[in-house]
Amino acid sequence: MTGEPGALADRLGIRVVEHDVVESTMARALADPGPAPALHLAVRQTAGRGRHGRHWESPAGNLHATLRWPEGGAPFPPAVLAAIQIEWARAIERMGGPAVRCKWPNDGWLEGAKWAGVLAVRPARRPGEIHLGLGANLSASPADLPEPTTHLALHWPGWPGAPVVAEALLGAALSVLAAGPAGVAEQLAAWPGYDALDPGEDLVVELTGGARRGIYRGVDGEGRLRLQTAGGEERVESGEARRVRPA
Repeated sequence: MTGEPGALADRLGIRVVEHDVVESTMARALADPGPAPALHLAVRQTAGRGRHGRHWESPAGNLHATLRWPEGGAPFPPAVLAAIQIEWARAIERMGGPAVRCKWPNDGWLEGAKWAGVLAVRPARRPGEIHLGLGANLSASPADLPEPTTHLALHWPGWPGAPVVAEALLGAALSVLAAGPAGVAEQLAAWPGYDALDPGEDLVVELTGGARRGIYRGVDGEGRLRLQTAGGEERVESGEARRVRPA
């Protein structure tokens, strides 16, 4: 969907491996014998990977990608996922697209529905690497997911086409990685302008082994959610936040 792999590799400045239909680009990136950095792209995924081990099938016409990136001495903080979402929102803005928002910790939202997600893994078999799964609904929305979904083309008058938008999103993600771990905090400073949640909202945050309820106070410089509870402010590194609707 992104055109000739060689030309795309030249434009992005990274080795590109294109697949047709795969179980997941994460699995293909893990099995890749070549050097990092590398970008794995697929036309369609039959077992895409999400948080908490969730899998889903994603149709053609969307972005299904995994970036293999060498981290070196300093690892990226968890906030790298939020930084990529911010850069995606900015890229769409520059192209004249809809005003998308970022939902903590790693989702892109549009008109109350999810259109994108980013996942980070450090495989034991690839020491010194971070693998970033990049998924975006460009021309179609996956069905049968536990949350509402949408796709960009549905909200974008003068839609420029999935290949053009996919390349812009890939370039934005690569710009975050190229800036290195030190650049994430600076990028995260723009979070309030793209936040899908409003400070002061009543939230429930689903965590492994339980849940926390409190008032949303935004995101700190490390990308952790600030939750004001009865016992004081808590900083949550990973989980799923949902609004508490009035009875």
